[in-house]
Amino acid sequence: MSIESSQRRFADCHIHTDLSGHAENSLPEVLAALRESSLVGAIVTEHLPLPISLDPECRVSLPQRELYAYVRALQEEQQREEGPRLVVGGEADWLDYSPTWADRSVSEARAAGVEVILGSVHMLDKWAFDDPAEKERWHELDVDTVWANYFEQWCIAARSGLFDVMAHPDLPKKFGFVPDDPQQYYVAAAEAAAEAGVLCEVSTAGLRKDCAELYPAPAFIRELAARGVGFTLGSDAHSTVEIADQFDAAAALLISLGITHQAFPLGLGNTEWLPLQ
Repeated sequence: MSIESSQRRFADCHIHTDLSGHAENSLPEVLAALRESSLVGAIVTEHLPLPISLDPECRVSLPQRELYAYVRALQEEQQREEGPRLVVGGEADWLDYSPTWADRSVSEARAAGVEVILGSVHMLDKWAFDDPAEKERWHELDVDTVWANYFEQWCIAARSGLFDVMAHPDLPKKFGFVPDDPQQYYVAAAEAAAEAGVLCEVSTAGLRKDCAELYPAPAFIRELAARGVGFTLGSDAHSTVEIADQFDAAAALLISLGITHQAFPLGLGNTEWLPLQ
């Protein structure tokens, strides 16, 4: 049963389909689920194409040949009058070993019609530190060193001007590997985001991982908020059942920290601000 527009609340700004090889549901299935949801807005943010050398079988990214078809399908859905307001999105990878890659990736996506780009750091020197298949490497490395390297790249990415939103900002904690005192990283990242004027995502995906905590951590959110950084909400859904997962809990935490509105980026620098309560 469809939800009346007067009952709609929240925008889910980070959603995936099986087009990138590792989500469960097809784009039509995701769009159907969105129409039946209680969301006021949604951004489908498929993983943008990666270099063939990194993802030859397109296991974690959209095949280059599918980019324009993906955008067209979302644009057609935008013409419907039912369901949440839909924005065409994409999630781009910042690659530390090839800083120009993100520039090319984002330029191609925007030329294809992608309206909102999430920036993500998933890899350090080609190590996918959040991949369960590569989790054991964490036991071989110094956690502080990994976090220092990650946040160095995160800050560069945030300041690059390429991205509308920085996704899951403290992703290295996914498996529970956290420095004794991560505050210095939070401060540096908050300063970078504020200087760049980029939004940051509050992602409920962390609640489903070993860290059992929102991305970013409450202390990190405080540093960002203190510097005037705005927040989106994202589920990082890889199945329809994860769409808007635990958004009420995320909103309650944000409200407790004095944050009253969620950012819903629409593209071309436009943002709608949705009340959290």
